[in-house]
Amino acid sequence: MPDYVLTPVVTPLLLAQAVTLLMIGNVLQRAAQPVHRALLALLLGNSVWLLGEILVHLAVSPTLRWSWGLTEFFGILTMPVAWVALVERYLRPHPEPLPRGRLLALLALPAVTLLLIWTNGAHQWVWSYTADVPQWGQVRRNAVYWLGVVLYPNALLVWGALRLLPVWRSSRGTERAQITVMLLAVVVPAVTNMFHLLGVPLLAAVNPTPVSFALSLVPVAWGMARYGLLRVAPLAHRQVVEQLADAVFVLDARGRIVEANARASRLAGQPAADLRGHRPGDLFPSWPPLDGQVPAEWPSGEEVWEVQLSTVHNAQGGRVGQAVVARNVTTRAREHARIRQLANEDALTGLGNRRAFEADLTRELARANRHALCLGVVMVDLDGLKAVNDRRGHAYGDELLLAFGQALAAAFRSEDRAYRLGGDEFAVLLAQSTQVGEPAVRERVARSVAAVRARGFPEVGASFGAAYFPGDGAGEALVRLADARMYEDKAQRRGRRGQHSRAES
Repeated sequence: MPDYVLTPVVTPLLLAQAVTLLMIGNVLQRAAQPVHRALLALLLGNSVWLLGEILVHLAVSPTLRWSWGLTEFFGILTMPVAWVALVERYLRPHPEPLPRGRLLALLALPAVTLLLIWTNGAHQWVWSYTADVPQWGQVRRNAVYWLGVVLYPNALLVWGALRLLPVWRSSRGTERAQITVMLLAVVVPAVTNMFHLLGVPLLAAVNPTPVSFALSLVPVAWGMARYGLLRVAPLAHRQVVEQLADAVFVLDARGRIVEANARASRLAGQPAADLRGHRPGDLFPSWPPLDGQVPAEWPSGEEVWEVQLSTVHNAQGGRVGQAVVARNVTTRAREHARIRQLANEDALTGLGNRRAFEADLTRELARANRHALCLGVVMVDLDGLKAVNDRRGHAYGDELLLAFGQALAAAFRSEDRAYRLGGDEFAVLLAQSTQVGEPAVRERVARSVAAVRARGFPEVGASFGAAYFPGDGAGEALVRLADARMYEDKAQRRGRRGQHSRAES
């Protein structure tokens, strides 16, 4: 008499096993990724369960049926751990959310339960029976069975589902659809198993739970093969050209990197495989906010990049992720900076020009008004420039202007800023300064003149006038008052020089 006899009862089990093996073969091609390995473990566990269930129904002798029934538990008890690994690796691909120690801890109770199952004849802690060769359906389930085979595996299944629910609630479109598929892949078999334990016949004479698992995992495996289970790279492959000079990052719907080209890898200083699972902001602390409409300028070290975000859609038009293209625009940015500098800088002295003075004055007055601060404006006129130009030429006059500009900037505090407004006119913005400090201003202007005279320009002098915010007004009124006081100072200086000349004669 043969040990095994083929019966029609196993037909759904055989079909489910064939489907499961096809899925295993497909996932094996992508087993380098942690999330794929977790799905592979889930499929292998279900395949072992199906194989045991098939052989239970093919076996003729009660001993073989019992032995193959015990074999099923290798799959039954490892599948919930594989499910938790799949969920955790999907939610956080990097760093590894289930290191070896935690994985072994999750497998500890299933391992003990398996040991007790295979030694049950000696203690009957899992099942109780009186026959020499027990029959499935004629045994009494004991505490270890309810704890290790029912409670713990179902707790892991529920835990994984609960971990997915917050993401499901916050997601939209394609991502929500695929998380729904993942949830159904465990909820449907769990409900099926509950009916089976309660004695509700869903399939004639066979346990429908592994069949339900096989069918429920088909959409997950298909989605992983087609989309990489929310890996966007296959959908955006046309945008990710390895030889592009631009750095390209492909992100999933939650902003995590799933693919990066060679230039992006060099930019990050890490292999592309190590970038997966990270968000760009985790890799680059200065990463700019992106809105998908206007490119953002991103300074990174000595380089400047232009970063553009675009949405990636699947064939049905659903949003599945994003593509980020970073282009090195350092040369262009430096040229723009140089143009801005030239527009706001006096070409001869290197000081700020009138345009810079007006912009800085407006900004500093707004800040002073906002924070109740003081501000001083000093207008300075270089006396003697025309005489130098007439006697020694304009080149020598330019040297005088350069020398005075340098001396003026050096004489004042680091928080003050000097400007050349044009010709022999200069100005200084005094941070947090009041009229009480005007003697110090006079001393600094005198020091600037002394420094210029020491450099070979003995005939020059300088007149100045100062006005202070808020006491003397604001804006143009402040500048006009400082200018008027400067001309008063100039007139007084000329008067003193005239008196001195008459006294000598």
